[in-house]
Amino acid sequence: MEFANQNILITGAADGLGLAVSKAFAKKKANLFLIDVNYKKLIQNNISNSNNIECDLSNINSVKSLINKFKIENIYIDILIHNAAVLVPKSFEETTSDYWDEMTNISLNSGFLLSNYAWTNMKKNKKGVIIFVSSRSGIEGFKNESAYCASKHGLEGLMKSLAIEGSTSGIQVFTLTPGMFMNTPMSEKNYEEEYKKKWVDPIELAPAFLKLASGSYQRLSGSHVNAWQLSKEENQ
Repeated sequence: MEFANQNILITGAADGLGLAVSKAFAKKKANLFLIDVNYKKLIQNNISNSNNIECDLSNINSVKSLINKFKIENIYIDILIHNAAVLVPKSFEETTSDYWDEMTNISLNSGFLLSNYAWTNMKKNKKGVIIFVSSRSGIEGFKNESAYCASKHGLEGLMKSLAIEGSTSGIQVFTLTPGMFMNTPMSEKNYEEEYKKKWVDPIELAPAFLKLASGSYQRLSGSHVNAWQLSKEENQ
């Protein structure tokens, strides 16, 4: 799998799964555009071939400003990996409109805007890959996760529609669920102790991203893919 000279945008890249995936693509000599609200951590990570970008995805105006900057600088995206997410459990009664907007902006609305920008160039080139990181919350409901589940379910619907529209233009679109408990800052806060005993380093899930981004898994476009299982499969 070769990614040299390909522009890959990864959101939520400062730590956890986003960092692991960034490291995997850096080894493949990709041109990386790494986005996170924690710019200091992006710099500290010192990922090779990376353009480190501070952007608060919960603020849609910030996302739009970033896209405008890309347009001005003629930066186009070949592979989009929308990984950013924040989970702060709240009961439905505690879910304010501001909190709802924050959750849906980070996952769903920024995913739409970034995909919409990348789409034009992908369609022109007759190829491209979009990966939305999902979870069980994208296909199930959970207590105290109404906003989070709604945003992840939204990504699943967006993925299915884009996969259909992109199929005639060489664009492949997936959602990727970890499929295994991961040791990340978010899981540190939200996992129960029994699950922490089972978790793995996120780097073990990175092969799934490399495989889907290669363009060789068109048969899975439009699917909710299990990253753990795909990472462990022999190359096909």
